[in-house]
Amino acid sequence: MKKKIIIAQSIQDAVDKGNTLFARGGIAVFSARSCEEILDLHRTHKADLIIADLGMPDMGGEALCSVIRKNADLKDVSIVMACEQTPSRSDECRRAGANAVLPKPLDPIVLFSTVSQMLMVHQRMSARMPLRITVQGTDEKTAFVGISNDISVSGMLLESGRKLQEGDQLQCSFTIGPRPVSVSCIVTRVHKTQGSGFLYGVKYKGLDAKNFVLIEQFVKGNIKA
Repeated sequence: MKKKIIIAQSIQDAVDKGNTLFARGGIAVFSARSCEEILDLHRTHKADLIIADLGMPDMGGEALCSVIRKNADLKDVSIVMACEQTPSRSDECRRAGANAVLPKPLDPIVLFSTVSQMLMVHQRMSARMPLRITVQGTDEKTAFVGISNDISVSGMLLESGRKLQEGDQLQCSFTIGPRPVSVSCIVTRVHKTQGSGFLYGVKYKGLDAKNFVLIEQFVKGNIKA
């Protein structure tokens, strides 16, 4: 059964470019320009998640939350509220019944991560990820292609025919969905495979927050039930 999301049109226009979590086949998305439209859509479709803006027309996000939470037929829904980044605004949203409060302007990565967690929807991708690797050594800087058989938020296992050594510095580039990721790594383990290749354990160096979230969601999407 498809998950149902009702999202403020202004938020969707700002963060959803058509090739994201909202475009996946297991999700039905309904857009609304006002709080009244959100309520009407929720009465009809019984959404699993509502993404609203505190400053939406008609009644405002705080009143919208209160109406939903006080109605026995509507209250069983997760609500994500976007608002200005002030403690008083965030407290207002939570008191009204929002499950999560995100600061404006919205970071798409944070929003999609929150949506994924709320719906327990994992981004399904192959765990065997081709990588373009650049070796950053003292003697040379050459590019080659490897394959990652296992990836986590701290590092990955890299398979390649190129011979490396412990301590070699790498720059690994790959894509998660439509988003390019480039991470600095260091080789921590070296194993010879049965064929002519090598298996390397590599650890990330200075992974930033956005790439951490992308990789975390990729990992969650490959957990076997």
